[in-house]
Amino acid sequence: MRWILALHNRTPLFLKVLGVNGLFIVLGALGGFAIAWFGYQSENVLWFVAAGLALSLAVNFLLLRVAFAPLFQLQRVMEAVRAGEVTARSPEISGDPDVRKLTETFNLMLDHLAQGRSRVLRATEDERKRIARELHDETSQALTGILISLEVTEQSLAPDDPCRARVSWARDYALRTVDEVRRLTFDLRPSVLDDLGLVPALRWYLKNRLSSRGVLAELAVEPELEEVRLPEETEVTVFRIVQEALANVMRHSQASAVRVTFTAGPQRLVVHVADNGIGFREEEVRKAGPHGGLGLRGIRERVALVGGGLRIESSPGRGTAVIVEVPWNAR
Repeated sequence: MRWILALHNRTPLFLKVLGVNGLFIVLGALGGFAIAWFGYQSENVLWFVAAGLALSLAVNFLLLRVAFAPLFQLQRVMEAVRAGEVTARSPEISGDPDVRKLTETFNLMLDHLAQGRSRVLRATEDERKRIARELHDETSQALTGILISLEVTEQSLAPDDPCRARVSWARDYALRTVDEVRRLTFDLRPSVLDDLGLVPALRWYLKNRLSSRGVLAELAVEPELEEVRLPEETEVTVFRIVQEALANVMRHSQASAVRVTFTAGPQRLVVHVADNGIGFREEEVRKAGPHGGLGLRGIRERVALVGGGLRIESSPGRGTAVIVEVPWNAR
């Protein structure tokens, strides 16, 4: 029995089908020879042909069903990857060396893509940090200098001077530009994240992004996590995940309240982002294709980058909850 299983695992599908059908051809030829030799009647000949065809179809169906089962499994993995499950991999497949090689090549390709995504995300964060630093050190400083000059000019003009109103407008416009550059700098790479850590950065973000738009934002953190610093990559990844989840809340959920919760598990940090919005059916986002649900796709990619887990709970009219678990190694 073992040698049959070993032969099955080492024989390609093409040779299996060819061998079985060749065997049926030989048996059919032998049967035809026996019919001619013994002079069977036509009724017996018809029964023999019908039985031979039925047996051939049944054996081919079972053979192809068993042989194609790994391909069906591989297809399900491909559909999961297409839907955004970037960590999905095909299990080791036995039974056909060609299919096994195809599976190994597919998994290797996914691993290379994951490494490429990781490098792209890291490079993106480095570029964000560089641009934010330049905006803060150069652009913001230059705008601040212009703002101070305009204020001094405005104060030096007489109250009834017609130019005073224009200078005042230019000063207000420069002030708004400074605020916009600061907002852009924070979105690119918040300095508070590097200086104080994840929790203060998110607290600032909730206050200045959601509360200012009329959304009741709450951050609940266990006391032991208030002063904890995580590895830089983990802090940046978790911040971007929460940022993307909150961006989805503002863009799509029509929520009036959102709650972000941080809890510490055994070597795991659990982040829970829940809103009271309109919710959605996740399968509808998956059916939208590779260009649909880009926010959720980005969250999945970042979670995979730090070896974490992601769960999304949502239904129409009941809001959405994004639960992320990442390895927790405080520093």
